[in-house]
Amino acid sequence: MPGVREQGLNRVITVHIRAFARFRELFGDRFDLKVESPATVRSVMHEIGRRNVQGISELLDHEGNVKKSVIIMVNRERISGETRDDHPVSGEDEVALYPPVAGG
Repeated sequence: MPGVREQGLNRVITVHIRAFARFRELFGDRFDLKVESPATVRSVMHEIGRRNVQGISELLDHEGNVKKSVIIMVNRERISGETRDDHPVSGEDEVALYPPVAGG
């Protein structure tokens, strides 16, 4: 299966990440991320946060949940709602993250 490999007893998948605006500065523009499966939006955000521990506070709240202001898309579909953090992420999925949008 593409994007999947075994690591010990855990299955590891590759997820393609795209970060925009402030998140690009903190974590990088485009990169592949290895995460344990089954993966969720929350587990992917935790792994992204490991790339820059100063930036993790911009993604996650003090309880380890993805901040409501962070815009998340999986395969170009915006993920929202109360169950957003638990939304499944599969191998070879593209996860895009956008910082809060301010305007006036």
